[in-house]
Amino acid sequence: MQELSALAGAVIGTVLGFILSNLGERARWRRDQRVRWDAARLAAYTEYCNAVKKMVHLSTGMARTRGLPHSSDAVPLERGQVELAAAAGLRAQVWETVLLLGNPETIEAARAWHQSVWQLEFFARGILTGRDNWAHALDEFELTRKAFYRAARTDLGLAGDIPTSSWPPPWLDRLEPEQRAAVVSSTDPR
Repeated sequence: MQELSALAGAVIGTVLGFILSNLGERARWRRDQRVRWDAARLAAYTEYCNAVKKMVHLSTGMARTRGLPHSSDAVPLERGQVELAAAAGLRAQVWETVLLLGNPETIEAARAWHQSVWQLEFFARGILTGRDNWAHALDEFELTRKAFYRAARTDLGLAGDIPTSSWPPPWLDRLEPEQRAAVVSSTDPR
């Protein structure tokens, strides 16, 4: 009887050891996969952000050339058209990786963001006009950008939101009146 108890104990111990070892391996594999895909998502989101930012920079610079207020340097329209088409192509290319690796909330936020950037592009191309509409488009761009970053950070397991920026910055108050006027006028070509 003691031999049977010892044998049962050995069998139970072996089975439990196998089960626990298997569970540990599965947990380790899932953790490795999560780290692997988190790194891939981070790279995809970063490339996407940089591509969208390039479109925004060109669009706001071209819009400034058309007389709309923005702090971007003016971009000559002919050169801007060519560079904007290339930037849009790059954004579309990296978008595919976001679609492949992103979670649904981040994909939805990314789509809203680049659609708001299309609106800026239409101003840059002269299809849309008007200062009030431009101001609304810039506000929409900021809201969708913030929503994308919030969704991407959540997807990557990062806590918190990106801090909001404000204009004017605190240092502007320390400038002499003529310097302050020069800075303000450089952001509004009126």
